[in-house]
Amino acid sequence: MILSNPQIVSSIIGVILALIIYWLVRRDHLSPRQALRWILVASIVLVLGTFPIIIDWVGHAVGIGYPPIIPVIVGLGAALIKILLMDIQQTKSTVTQDRIVQKLAILEAEIQEIKNNKKKVI
Repeated sequence: MILSNPQIVSSIIGVILALIIYWLVRRDHLSPRQALRWILVASIVLVLGTFPIIIDWVGHAVGIGYPPIIPVIVGLGAALIKILLMDIQQTKSTVTQDRIVQKLAILEAEIQEIKNNKKKVI
């Protein structure tokens, strides 16, 4: 099997992506749980880049007239899901931060009240 230039380029991209993910995990910039998702993405890029006929088979099996659009649609769907999950996580973080700030304010008020009571006693 002789690979065409686009197949070679997309295969190289998949391998480089996998190496970058490995490096990020080794440097503790990416958790192993997140790395598994990215390794899956790198593997898909590598496989589909090397064997683009898979996309044609899936497209014809599903009845899509222009099969190369499948990775674009799947990629956009994955990006939208990721953005939604990031928004959910940010909301949870904001709520947690607000509760911590409220508890801190209550504790500071209690400390101030204790200081004021000590001054009255002395």
